[in-house]
Amino acid sequence: MDRNRITGTARQMGSRLKSVASHAGNDAATRAESAYDDALEAGVRVLEQARGRALHLADDTLDSGQRLYGHGMRALTRQASAHPVALIVAAGVAGAALALLFAAPRRR
Repeated sequence: MDRNRITGTARQMGSRLKSVASHAGNDAATRAESAYDDALEAGVRVLEQARGRALHLADDTLDSGQRLYGHGMRALTRQASAHPVALIVAAGVAGAALALLFAAPRRR
């Protein structure tokens, strides 16, 4: 075989290998880009689901708090109407405790 022919064939094979390697690199980059996009979409979807669940939980908590506050106020109103003197005494004791707390000399 001719030396020029061998060199030319080797160069052709090198060029083809370069082309195949380039395509393989592009394919890997495309696959990586696709995986990134898929992961980003999944992250956004999970974030939206978490936000929806958090809002639902907050609404449920608000409803429960309002219901419990209503029960407490009704119970307090019943007790206050059943025992008005005890309510007056409790208010007086609380007032006296606050007066002592604020009137106490401050130590350094």
